[in-house]
Amino acid sequence: MRWDEAPEDRGRVRFAAAAGSVEGYGGRGVNGRALHPAGGYTFPDPAGDPWWVIFQPWPSSGDHGHKVLGDILACNDSYGDMVHVVVLAAGVLEDDAEAAFRANVPMSLADAARVAAAIAHVAGPEHKDGTTAEPPLSRRGPMGAG
Repeated sequence: MRWDEAPEDRGRVRFAAAAGSVEGYGGRGVNGRALHPAGGYTFPDPAGDPWWVIFQPWPSSGDHGHKVLGDILACNDSYGDMVHVVVLAAGVLEDDAEAAFRANVPMSLADAARVAAAIAHVAGPEHKDGTTAEPPLSRRGPMGAG
């Protein structure tokens, strides 16, 4: 797991973890931009553990500025070498995610989950046969996030 700040990301912090160190996101790694709480970079769960909440662009989103589709993920690296991921919202636009987090200013992971759930779902990933399906969701959600 690593995090850094890149100017091309509008000053936002990027959170990344390789696929081999991620559980709960269908064998995929993460490399997304952090959505911020009122203060700091992480959202506490009821036990006080810090969770990053990031916008993870879909690989097929291409380069359309910040009008890209992706997922809102809660990521916790408190489990040693593994990053645990929970999908809070799938198939949303990055601009919509940013606007919702700015307007609602969530303070906790439970607040962030509610904000993410209220963002308009645009689409599921498209398969070669033209059908869509949601990305696999983790069966283990953040404790007390709802």
